[in-house]
Amino acid sequence: MKKVNFLLSLLALLAAFITSCKKDDNPPKPEVKVTADAGADQSATVGQTVTLDGSASKDDSGKTLTYAWAITKKPNASTATLSSMTVAKPTFSPDLAGEFEFELTVTSENGTAKDKVMVTATGSVVAQVISENITTDLVLANIIADPTKPDYFITKDIDVSAKLTINPGVVIEFESNGALYIGDQGSIVAKGTEAQKIVFTGKNKTNGFWKGIKISSANPLNELDYVEIAYGGSFNLSGMSSAIKTNLALNGFTKAQVKITNSTFTQSGGYGIFSQEGAELKAFANNTFTSNTGASMYVTIDQLHMLDAASKFTGNNGKNGVEVEGEATGSGEVTWNAFTDGSKYFVMNDIEIIRGVKIKEGATFEFANDKALYVEDEGYIVALGTAQQKITFTAVNKIRGMWKGIKINSANPLNQFDNVEVAYGGSFNLSGMGSSIKTNLALNGYTKAQLKVTNSTFTQSGGYGMYVQEGAILKEFANNKFSFNAGYAASVAADQVHMLDAVSKFNDVNMFNGIEIYGETSGTAEEVTWQGFTDGSVYYVINDLGLNSGVKVAPGAKFLFNADKALYVNDDGYIIAKGTAAQKVVFTGKQQTVNGYWKGIKIDSRNPLNEMDYVEVSYGGSYNLSGMGSSIKTNIAMNTYTNAQLKITNSTISNSSGWGIYVDGAVINENVETVNTFINNPAGKVKK
Repeated sequence: MKKVNFLLSLLALLAAFITSCKKDDNPPKPEVKVTADAGADQSATVGQTVTLDGSASKDDSGKTLTYAWAITKKPNASTATLSSMTVAKPTFSPDLAGEFEFELTVTSENGTAKDKVMVTATGSVVAQVISENITTDLVLANIIADPTKPDYFITKDIDVSAKLTINPGVVIEFESNGALYIGDQGSIVAKGTEAQKIVFTGKNKTNGFWKGIKISSANPLNELDYVEIAYGGSFNLSGMSSAIKTNLALNGFTKAQVKITNSTFTQSGGYGIFSQEGAELKAFANNTFTSNTGASMYVTIDQLHMLDAASKFTGNNGKNGVEVEGEATGSGEVTWNAFTDGSKYFVMNDIEIIRGVKIKEGATFEFANDKALYVEDEGYIVALGTAQQKITFTAVNKIRGMWKGIKINSANPLNQFDNVEVAYGGSFNLSGMGSSIKTNLALNGYTKAQLKVTNSTFTQSGGYGMYVQEGAILKEFANNKFSFNAGYAASVAADQVHMLDAVSKFNDVNMFNGIEIYGETSGTAEEVTWQGFTDGSVYYVINDLGLNSGVKVAPGAKFLFNADKALYVNDDGYIIAKGTAAQKVVFTGKQQTVNGYWKGIKIDSRNPLNEMDYVEVSYGGSYNLSGMGSSIKTNIAMNTYTNAQLKITNSTISNSSGWGIYVDGAVINENVETVNTFINNPAGKVKK
């Protein structure tokens, strides 16, 4: 039995041994480790270039590692960044004193490991040098508390193709001729505060030391608030004309847009701001321009409505105001402000209004030589000044006839001038006007232009004060003044003469103190009145005048006719010319030296309303009136074929080259010879 038990025990031991031997044939694989090694802690000085070293990291099996660095700790306000986050040995420069901690993560197909390294920086804070283009989003912090010292120094042209954010209090200095370009893929957000402005300036504080900033980005994030840009404008920025030097340029070709508020533009070698046509001011308020070599600002008039009244453009600039040109287009009405500091608009090239524009009282526009303002048919102008704050359109050089003037082509009934002064226009004819027509203000008859003109002054023109073509419409005309114009005070077509008021003043040192009139009245018009002027102004009739409607001539009105011109009262019209003993109505020649200077008056109208009382008609009969025989010369002719009618009393008919009145079968009051006075008419008083 013992022997059997021994054998069983032996068999059990043998089975255990065999089993143990089988397990040893497949031993367990050893564990493979991934180890991260961020390198030893380091000490550095502010501004020193530091190299981190993660190259001692390993995978026990030799597999390839990837690197990922992260900044886990740095001093407040530091903007230091690594040169790369994915290489074994990145670099960085500590910008502030303090501790910079970096964490390294290494990864292979066998796993991941992490390690940290600390860099302790000591020493004074110095300006960081920006010498590479900005291609990733970047925040510039205020690293130096002293606002008189720069936080950053830019040594050359820097292109920005990412989002550049600048914190309050940051000061950036530029080396000579350096520039900052915000590309069309980039943006700039520079938002300071009243206490901590953001400053872009030159290393040397002389006008025009660095080039300036150019924004080509159409990103709506672009904003400058409580920013100062100083000492730019050394040379033209890339893509700008060589003549354009400026602190800040907005690229119109890329439709750049930006908000500019509470900011200062100073000490430029040219403009404070130059905004090209096509650029967009998303906001503009409370900005200041001082000590710039050129004009405070240049902007095209499609953005003029964005300028606020409170911004200050007067402060020892080359031109204390805003240079403008271009076209005002778009829908809806916009307002062009007057500046509370008295700054002006300087018009450097022709400008066109092709939308509704309202101009605020007190605004002043000074035009360069031979430039003009055109209000086109799609637009209108509402220029409403006050007696204390007139709206002024004048020349840069205050010499008579220096700029072309204003032409209204628009038929919009909203066009209006009130308490406006237009001065020194009429250098050359406005576009579409005859070469001989020079004027401060022209209304286009072909487009049926309309305008209300009240309480306004037209002075120092190289020609007319105002020119109203036949077909144009004076919606209102009252209490206007015309003085020191080189031609007639005004020229008005006959169909608008009735809109002239008696108290407007045309008799003030003009070459001709009165109104040039010509053309015909409308045959469909109701009876109208032609005024006599209280200041003694006269009507100058430069071409034949036709009355196709009822016209009443007020006492005191005086008409001086050019040589060989005439007044025709046509069959569809009539004339009521009733003066008084003290204020006669006068029809005479422009010259009164020789009998027969102008043709005279012909009545073709059979209307029984035709009447003359206390009228003077003199120096007619230069040639026969239309439809009369060539031998018939007279002051007044009546057409027998139309059964013309006229009643004339208490009047003086004199100095004709032929008859006083030629009736010959027409209808006239029987007592015509006894109730009127006839003087020096060689052919006789009345031919019946």
